[in-house]
Amino acid sequence: MGPDGDQVLTWTLAARNGFIPLNMEDFPNLRLPGARGLRGFTRTTDGVEIRVLTAANRVRQYGEDTYYHLCWVSAANANRREVDRELQAYLGVRRFRQEGAFMYPWVTRPDGSRESVSRRDFDLQGFGLSRERGMKVVLTGEWRGQVSVTFMTPVSSCADWCY
Repeated sequence: MGPDGDQVLTWTLAARNGFIPLNMEDFPNLRLPGARGLRGFTRTTDGVEIRVLTAANRVRQYGEDTYYHLCWVSAANANRREVDRELQAYLGVRRFRQEGAFMYPWVTRPDGSRESVSRRDFDLQGFGLSRERGMKVVLTGEWRGQVSVTFMTPVSSCADWCY
């Protein structure tokens, strides 16, 4: 979470921490709707493969576009409950379940603290909260034996990657 949406810094830290760049052939069946500029890295530690993927993304909701820098971290043989416990402690925001994922949305107050976004507000205002108030979202999920954490940081423009 340290790079906070800075993808170049994420790539630099991944390389510095022993992650190896992936080629597109390394994840041929990966479909991430709206993702552009996908980059991936992998590292195996104690028999567990950890992958880091980054991309720019556009979410269209209620006729408006919201732009994000995304970072996914996934690992096989991870314990989702443990990951969620650690995230709750680290983020200090409420979570809710949506379509098999736990969502941790928040806005940052002027003093730097995090204010939880309720499921109701998220459902009513959607990703507009990211455009208007800078809402960030962390999601956790489990799919095909992989536990994943997704971090969505809103950006104001897609000038360098729009489609």
